[in-house]
Amino acid sequence: MIPWLEIRRKIMHTWPIIIPIAYRYIPKETALLIMLPICAFYVFCDIFRHFHQGFKKFFDRVITSRFLREHEKHGLIGSSYFIFGALASIIIFPKPVAIASLYILIFCDAAAGLVGSAWGRIRIFGKTLEGSIAFFVSGIIIVVLAMQDKLLWGNSAMQDYFWWGVLAVLGATLVELLPTGLDDNLTIPLVAGGIMAMGFWI
Repeated sequence: MIPWLEIRRKIMHTWPIIIPIAYRYIPKETALLIMLPICAFYVFCDIFRHFHQGFKKFFDRVITSRFLREHEKHGLIGSSYFIFGALASIIIFPKPVAIASLYILIFCDAAAGLVGSAWGRIRIFGKTLEGSIAFFVSGIIIVVLAMQDKLLWGNSAMQDYFWWGVLAVLGATLVELLPTGLDDNLTIPLVAGGIMAMGFWI
């Protein structure tokens, strides 16, 4: 049985799908013009709640009591790391790579959390092997589907990048599993994007 809190958290964490979807249709410069102020405002609010009691009460009533894990109540919340990771991915990586890495974060992390909560039995570093398998399998599906996007790839030989995508999913799976001490919402897109981007840069 999947805990209701985990379901609510994963639903909340899927709203940023609008970022890779929108980026697919707009230039990088436009995406950055939109993302930069949103990222700055979002992270400011997340930090400000720790210094202003009135705002903290509002924040706790609307968000903390419904979605957040215990450690997020005292530091930055996961969505702040996500929006910063999304911004960094758009700045650093080629467009197809940035979009694919964000899809990997959104869908694979959700798959890992839901499968791990419902059917996870084998524990590894506080996570579950079943959840990691779900992360990897869903990541491969995303890579295969991303390779079919003619709008992003044009006439490029997409199959040349497939194995870089597989390696990226493997790297992201390990980052999600291992206790790095860093937030997954930041490390997953940067690791996945960094490995995939090597296919462009090498």
